[in-house]
Amino acid sequence: ELRTPLSTIEGYMEGLIDGVVPAEAETFASVAEEAARLKRLASDLSTLSRIQETGGTTRRTEVDLGALASSVATRLRPQFDDQNVQLRVDTPHLRVTGDPDRLTQVIVNLLGNALSYTPSGGRVELTGRRRQGQVELEVTDSGRGISAGDLPKVFERFYRADPTTPGGSGIGLTIARGIARTHGGDVAARSDGPGTGATFTLVLPAE
Repeated sequence: ELRTPLSTIEGYMEGLIDGVVPAEAETFASVAEEAARLKRLASDLSTLSRIQETGGTTRRTEVDLGALASSVATRLRPQFDDQNVQLRVDTPHLRVTGDPDRLTQVIVNLLGNALSYTPSGGRVELTGRRRQGQVELEVTDSGRGISAGDLPKVFERFYRADPTTPGGSGIGLTIARGIARTHGGDVAARSDGPGTGATFTLVLPAE
């Protein structure tokens, strides 16, 4: 994950020094993009390290997970609109105890993941419910789906079923599950296979 952007930046710099690569805005933009990728990766690795070492939480308070999810969806909706992906939200009041900043991060990761793998014209649904002393927040998409062989691996760090799909560093789902587990919950994934979409479910103890 580190080697690829570093090699790309090195190649551009050597080309600029040798005069092979033109010193144009497009070249500098490509270097800046790779540098930003490294910065995101460093941030994600730092977050994952804190979660593994300390649980990653700084405060615990009563949180309305439904309202939090609705707020996150509102902030991200312009991205869905830009990619022509319908976003439907149906989240009732769901009381939990936790760190709202970390729980926000989980929801952002799950919605962002769904958007990355859903083509234009598709849809993503964010729904919530309370069941048997737990609250469940589901993100369901109409995207590419996940094969039976890939399904057990999607929470492994750096694992990406389709490396060609634009996205993050490949540890967003690892972080999401880590945060959920420090809250006494979990994140699970299910899919009927390629072309059938996927559902990611955040489960937490109810308040």
